[in-house]
Amino acid sequence: MTSLKQSAIIGAVFAVLAALSNGTVGVLSRAAFHQGLDASTVAFARCGVALLVVSLIVLASKGCVAKICAGFRDSWKIAICSALGIFTLYHFETQALSFASIPLVSILVFAGGLGAIALDIFILKEKVTPRKILAMVLVFGGGVFLIAGDGLATGSMWGVSLALIAGFGYASFMFSWKFFKLKSCLENFWWFLAYGFAMLAIPYVASGAPALPLATLPNLLALGLIPSLCGFYCTIVALHHIEAYKAQVIESSEPFFSALFAAIIFGEWLTGEASVAGLAIICGALMTSLPEASDVPPTRVGSNSERNDAQVTNEL
Repeated sequence: MTSLKQSAIIGAVFAVLAALSNGTVGVLSRAAFHQGLDASTVAFARCGVALLVVSLIVLASKGCVAKICAGFRDSWKIAICSALGIFTLYHFETQALSFASIPLVSILVFAGGLGAIALDIFILKEKVTPRKILAMVLVFGGGVFLIAGDGLATGSMWGVSLALIAGFGYASFMFSWKFFKLKSCLENFWWFLAYGFAMLAIPYVASGAPALPLATLPNLLALGLIPSLCGFYCTIVALHHIEAYKAQVIESSEPFFSALFAAIIFGEWLTGEASVAGLAIICGALMTSLPEASDVPPTRVGSNSERNDAQVTNEL
């Protein structure tokens, strides 16, 4: 039980760190727009920076290149996850930020994960207790009120639709990574970024493949290192320790961080109602991160003989 609690805590911490990292996407992307970059260029560049850093780490790691080459045959599963988690998220979220406010896009991105959480429950058969249901109600209910507080009028329906598509893609990536039982290792992370980089190159080239001004590099480096590299790494580690739906709910605290950064940097302050909704999101995320007595370690399922031995011990 102690190891289970430790694993749950580690998973929750990394999920919160992922939410914090991903919460910087809006302000950093908006800053890149102000520097004259379009959405396709920003999405392509941020993934490229993350891939470059991971590639340098791979080259410095003994035997990692060989593992990457050996894993090419089975990397189609990672390609699916990358299409959902990198291409769909990066492309559509960055486009949405061109049409709607930062807090609104962030909230709608998380709201798009409702369908993927249903997949976690019905396909992965992840246990749903009354406490977890209450936590999801707090999180998603808070999101609804946060949207109402910020006002759908601040963003076009096109921006709203793009943000929802991005959110469903990201949540589906979390479901798919867990469904395929992919390992949280450096070589898989490299393939994940590499496939995403190749996919994002298509809209970048279609937009004319504009050159990157030198003045934009610091901001693009921040986009590549914080949300792209740290955010996804923390998510993958979290999925190794906790259920996919639980990681999704905890990371739904991202709108709070995104709204906070937007308020501090661009002066886009939350209303009183939206602040209360943000607090409900955080409470729900914390509630679902706590292990329950009925939880069973996902990495160890006792055999019939082990269960019988335990029953005999209890009877003695």
